[in-house]
Amino acid sequence: MEEFFLHLWDEIDDVVGVCRHLATVTAAEVVAASAPVIAATSGALLAGAATLLLSYRQLFDIFA
Repeated sequence: MEEFFLHLWDEIDDVVGVCRHLATVTAAEVVAASAPVIAATSGALLAGAATLLLSYRQLFDIFA
């Protein structure tokens, strides 16, 4: 009976290890895939903000 529980514990430990590995790999893939999207989005927002500020710079010219 004791041997049965040892084998059961070993199988459960193997399943937990596989689940942990899959979760780690999935998280790494999501981060790696989203990095270019985040960079492109932040670049587009920066370009839009710069365009907006340059288009309406006369509103920000307080010394004129």
